[in-house]
Amino acid sequence: MRRPFEVAVMHDFFVDRLVGVKRVSALTRTVATKAALGGGGVHGVPQQDVRGGNAVNLAHALARLGLRTLLITHSDPSHERLLRDPFEGLDAEVRAKPGRAGLTVAVEGEVNVMLGDAGGAGDFGPERLDGEDWRALRGARVVCSVNWAANRKGTELLASLKRRLGESKTVFLDPADFRDRLGDYRALLARLEAGGMADWVSLNEHEAAGTARLLGAEAKGPEGLCRALAKELGVSLDVHTETGSFTSDGSEEASFKNRTVAPRRLTGAGDVWNAASIYGRLRGMGGAERLRFAHAAALLYIRAPEPLPPALDDVLGSLG
Repeated sequence: MRRPFEVAVMHDFFVDRLVGVKRVSALTRTVATKAALGGGGVHGVPQQDVRGGNAVNLAHALARLGLRTLLITHSDPSHERLLRDPFEGLDAEVRAKPGRAGLTVAVEGEVNVMLGDAGGAGDFGPERLDGEDWRALRGARVVCSVNWAANRKGTELLASLKRRLGESKTVFLDPADFRDRLGDYRALLARLEAGGMADWVSLNEHEAAGTARLLGAEAKGPEGLCRALAKELGVSLDVHTETGSFTSDGSEEASFKNRTVAPRRLTGAGDVWNAASIYGRLRGMGGAERLRFAHAAALLYIRAPEPLPPALDDVLGSLG
């Protein structure tokens, strides 16, 4: 009998073109100037094509940490090799439903700005899951639904997970950048408040601030904001920022002050952070210890020569 998966992840697969610049604002001025002159080439801009998508990145990072991982995603035949190759040799299974891979141009400088075409990630609802998928999901300790923002059926997928897997199943949600779907996100927050949609939510600092504005939540500092949002939504909440990481269940909280460094990349760092946080929780780490572990993993990733999530031994070694 096959061992059950520890973590199951869905749904998005993107092909990311990483565009490296010193400052995004300088590139936009250069492009605007070139356009005003009638168009033409902007030369000397470093670029790299990599597989991406929050779900693919998260699943890969989880598997690199040694967790038995299931990825349920989508792909067209021309990109399926790019999707599967990184998982070879890892304790992971990739199930790709028919659907066009998403495409992203990620401009990385002092911030990262992503231009996305969702492809098959835009309509990934519960009807994409078959009986074998549901059996695997029932055996997983944590089920992750990420990049809700790209998925028009994201709320429907979440509701189905809770309905079919039961209240005892831990459902992890990372909504990603919801600012283009504020009305839909407000409706999602109302359903989270009502209960039965997700148990554990992860946000970056911009997403946490936007969520607080929509809920009318007021708090002092990021730690207070994390506690207020966790209490309002009735979930376990993580907030990861450039300067610190925070977690709360609405009553108790923990924090970790980050060590900042000059990054080689930003795209995918949040997914590595989430993977290490999930690992820490499954391995029984306390709040502050889990945040420290997650930060160490993300730090290794943003400084690595190649966009590869760290292995468990590397993270443990960096902690001393």
